[in-house]
Amino acid sequence: MDLLSVRAWEGRLVELRAAAIQMQSVPGDVSGNLDRADATLARCRDEGVELAVLPELFNTGYCSRGDYPRVAEDAEGKTLAALRDRSRRWGLWVAAGYAEHHAGHLYNSLAFCGPDGSISVYRKRHLVFWECTRFRKGREPVIAQTPWGRVGFAICADMIYRRVWSDYRGRIDLAVVGSAWPDFADRRSGRPNWLYGHLGPLAGEIPRIVSQDLDIPFIFANQCGETETRVPLMPRIPDRFAGRSALCDGRRSLPVRAGAEEALVIASLRVASPSDRGASPCRSTSPSVLAGWSSTSAA
Repeated sequence: MDLLSVRAWEGRLVELRAAAIQMQSVPGDVSGNLDRADATLARCRDEGVELAVLPELFNTGYCSRGDYPRVAEDAEGKTLAALRDRSRRWGLWVAAGYAEHHAGHLYNSLAFCGPDGSISVYRKRHLVFWECTRFRKGREPVIAQTPWGRVGFAICADMIYRRVWSDYRGRIDLAVVGSAWPDFADRRSGRPNWLYGHLGPLAGEIPRIVSQDLDIPFIFANQCGETETRVPLMPRIPDRFAGRSALCDGRRSLPVRAGAEEALVIASLRVASPSDRGASPCRSTSPSVLAGWSSTSAA
């Protein structure tokens, strides 16, 4: 079997080798961020990874002062061109957050690239803080078909909301989330913010909770490194991203989780097929996805 085929069956579960890429993105340095991500995707290829997830806005960096109108891209931009090339040449499915320009609007989006050249695009539905003044809110869940089953997507704060997972319950077999979740703590003293400090640790807990609740694998890729968190009516917090990227396997095993620094988290996840869940297959809701996928071995 090739890399896009089922690797193993454990009862009615399909094994998927997956990776969460925890990286530090430099705000505004699209070329440099792409190069750093590309090097890690090459490591994924060498490790036999079949699905890799990059963080929210990995190519532009996540920053309240970012010039997103300048760096946002459409489907023909260099970011998606690079991801599609790697996906096709290496037989690797890639999910990655980027600033999208579409139909005259800016979106905080996540692209899911398949080895056949297909792209599903999810747009963040729950914007927070300064994002509300930069991006347009997404409106729909997105479900993409893969050789392992149906994949549903969210971006960072989306995963807090019950509605997001209610939309996906019983309709997906794997959850993918890209994030730029901060610690909400002063990086110099380590002191949590008095109002939002309780949110930082949730970056590591929500993926586990949702994975167990829906009993599906969950891939969570977060940014790391220094940042400034800007919240309304409060001074900027000299913060850092929370890290804690994780691969969760439903109720079957404990999460595999990163710390606070750059990391490549790889694990084998077991995905139940739609028929084994008693639900009929659901076609992708993304308007840009192609029908089917390649079964060609990676070069």
